Amino acid sequence: MNASTIVMVRPLSFCSNPETSGSNSFQNTSSSESQDTIVQKAQQEFDQFQHVLTQHGINILKFQELSHQNTPDALFPNNWFCKLPDGRVFLFPMFAPNRRREFRQDVIDALEAKEVIDLRSHGEKGLFLEGTGSLIFDHDFKLAYACLAPRTSTELLKIFSELSGYKIVTFESVDKNGKQIYHTNVMMALGKKNVVINLESIHDPKEVELLKQFFTETGKVIVDISHDQMENFDGNMLLLQNHRGEKFWVCSTRAYHHLRPEQRAQLEIEGKILHSPLDTIEAYGGGGARCLMGEVF
Repeated sequence: MNASTIVMVRPLSFCSNPETSGSNSFQNTSSSESQDTIVQKAQQEFDQFQHVLTQHGINILKFQELSHQNTPDALFPNNWFCKLPDGRVFLFPMFAPNRRREFRQDVIDALEAKEVIDLRSHGEKGLFLEGTGSLIFDHDFKLAYACLAPRTSTELLKIFSELSGYKIVTFESVDKNGKQIYHTNVMMALGKKNVVINLESIHDPKEVELLKQFFTETGKVIVDISHDQMENFDGNMLLLQNHRGEKFWVCSTRAYHHLRPEQRAQLEIEGKILHSPLDTIEAYGGGGARCLMGEVF
């Protein structure tokens, strides 16, 4: 099941967030560029990305970051909420204090939820779960995959599983330097027919075999990406569809160029690959195309 509508939030105060850099090795914390230049470039990339999506019939619920909030990661709305196909909306506790200011009632209202389940109070106990950054959903089979990290609490995963009815498959994933991957969605993306995943980042052979078993049982072909490809955001993709039912893998241009020809061919069995340059957003935000989109079912 793929969304045809997404939430996007245009940035106003985007920068390399100092409150997230400690756990996000994808994030560049040094720059010779001014803050104004970084924001301007990010806005240009964001607008072009939206244009590519709307050209192909993807419906976007458009918002702009609130000017008084100073929320540098507000353009990544997929972390603080998710909407399930049954109409329920979950609100999640965020690891960084300045990301907790991203919650917006106008966005929640636009989701037209059947029910809103608010998990944010768990953050007061140091339990965090960052939406579809932490959770990769297979809605057809009521499964969710999650790599464990400071932003993805084992205890809160259990609570989410009980409330949502989704079975959670957990594992540990590290980069080439042995540092925990901060979000599952930078090392894994899931379609109906394919799963993009960096298997070499998972050091426990039992966890790898368990994942392969689930992928086989749910009819997924594994598109195995390397550490280098993961660092270039090849795991940070999302499969969407338009109102005509046409499916599209969405990624950044950087990610697209790091896919091998045979990997592109395999993904295109499922949907055309759409891409747009997101170099500034990826460099300073440590997140890419998938992070910009909050799915609305």
